[in-house]
Amino acid sequence: MTGLYLGSSGFLLVLLMILLLRTWSYIEKSHYKHRAMVFIGAVEAYVLMDALFMRCFLADVGNATGFRVIAFIFYLVCVIMPYVWYLFMQSYMEIRCGVNRMLLEAIPVVTLIVLVIISNFNGILWSIDDAGVYARGPIFCIFGVLNLFYYGYTFVQTCYILITKNRGEKRYILKSSLFSAIPLIGILVNTYLIPLSGVCPFQPYCLVIGVLLAYFFMVEHQKKQYESQQREILLQALEHEKEATRKAREAGAVKNTFLANMSHDIRTPMNAIMGFSDIIAKNPGDEAIVRNAVAKIQASGDILLTIINDVLDFSKIESGKTKIEEVATNLEDVSQHLTMMMEYGIKKKNIEFQVVDHLKNSYVWCDATKLQQILVNVLNNAVKFTPEGGKITLEYKETPINQNCSAYRISVQDTGSGMDEEFQKHAFEAFERERTSTESRIEGTGLGLAIVKKLVDLMEGQVKIQSKPGQGTKVSIFLRFRHAGEKDLEAGRTGIITEQVDLTGLRVLLVEDNELNAEIARKILSGRGLEADWVEDGCDCLAQLDKVPGNYYGLILMDIQMPKMNGYETTRRIRQLSDTQKAQIPIIAMTANAFEEDRKRALDAGMNGFVTKPIQVDALMQAIAEVL
Repeated sequence: MTGLYLGSSGFLLVLLMILLLRTWSYIEKSHYKHRAMVFIGAVEAYVLMDALFMRCFLADVGNATGFRVIAFIFYLVCVIMPYVWYLFMQSYMEIRCGVNRMLLEAIPVVTLIVLVIISNFNGILWSIDDAGVYARGPIFCIFGVLNLFYYGYTFVQTCYILITKNRGEKRYILKSSLFSAIPLIGILVNTYLIPLSGVCPFQPYCLVIGVLLAYFFMVEHQKKQYESQQREILLQALEHEKEATRKAREAGAVKNTFLANMSHDIRTPMNAIMGFSDIIAKNPGDEAIVRNAVAKIQASGDILLTIINDVLDFSKIESGKTKIEEVATNLEDVSQHLTMMMEYGIKKKNIEFQVVDHLKNSYVWCDATKLQQILVNVLNNAVKFTPEGGKITLEYKETPINQNCSAYRISVQDTGSGMDEEFQKHAFEAFERERTSTESRIEGTGLGLAIVKKLVDLMEGQVKIQSKPGQGTKVSIFLRFRHAGEKDLEAGRTGIITEQVDLTGLRVLLVEDNELNAEIARKILSGRGLEADWVEDGCDCLAQLDKVPGNYYGLILMDIQMPKMNGYETTRRIRQLSDTQKAQIPIIAMTANAFEEDRKRALDAGMNGFVTKPIQVDALMQAIAEVL
């Protein structure tokens, strides 16, 4: 009998060790993993002590002292293990307890421990005489009932929670209830039935079965959590896909709308340019018709250039290439420049334009170019949508924040057609227009306010719109600027050529691969008294310089994108020529590459100036004068 009992216990110990290692290695870190391992360890200690206890109990001649020590440790493990089981179940069922409740629930285990300690001296639970004979004490049955507390409490609590919170999970309720009931059944049988029917390790088997169920439940729970996470990831992926699909459809719709608008808005001025060019060709001798046609062609060209610039500006801002560069600026100068820029459109429509200045500190540190671009876009819209005889007011208002900084509100108010409330929600979105140019008879890309919003955001400010249909629009821009001084302003000024420079007789080498552009440039230059030779690319430019003396050309106008050799490489090779006069010839980039990085790249290559296409005569002459 002893050998069979000890063999069974050895098997259970090996099984428990395997389960402990599997729990440690396979179960992912969770709130109940640590307590599960403690519980398995407690069961293993119980099985070991139970085997030692039964070995002493079944021995014919026993060591009484050793038996008493083993019995004492056995009963300590026996009363502590249900509490460890209870703590594991609390953690597994995710029950959170306060400190007071935990202290209250620990009273039974503390009482049982005290009883075990006392029994070691007075035998109220068990006794072992000097011959090593074991006998149960007078209150052993009461002790057995008390030791059922945590098993019974856990069983009732599990059933209550699972029934009230998992009404549709009957199979899960049954399994969990059995999980909680097995240790309870084991201790009942072992305490009250085994002594009547013989020796059998029933309680250890029940506890090991409980450990097995605990492990399988943790594996199942982990699997469900993993599946739940995977479902969540899949649902998120589906949601992202739906969102991406929705955005792609919206982007496609925006693109189609944009292309439709651009097709119309570009074809309209192009139609005018081609139509009036045809009129000039048919009536070359009628000065009045030619003047009128030329004026209409120039106006249509300005519209085309505005559309192209808007698209390029927006593309540059969207790519993140636009940066704020603060310089000392006089806001009054900005107002004067804006007035001059808007003068033609304002006079053409007989609009009253007023500047209201409430500035105490007009000298500020800001990106003057970006600020001017913001206000030009807003003022252009105001001029577009204000009818003849209307009024536009540009107002500056300053609110000091401290000695070195102020908050500035710059507002543009017009008496134009206004916007409805629904459109105002989308006014700052790209390519949005309340009405097409066909309906409004006003050309545009729908990018003006989008550019304004993005530039204001870059300057860490705010922009707001107040508008009602038929009652005009007020666009307010809120920015913070540091104060600057007059000395800062003088230090930052660049010399502007104001005097007239005589360029008559200056020889210019024009490097341009487009024959039509070259013809236009040569006409412009010859009209101002300059002599221009034309070559088609960088290789021809170097060959031409090789043919003439060092002081023959006073200036080179260089295109950037050309076949064989581009403008950057050509310039670098010119700067490396052995003839110092040729190597030092002033070079001005004359290109359709209109971004700031293109200007920087040109200067880095060794060029002295930068002019963008389409060529504006005054800008070209100013650039030549500055370089020379």
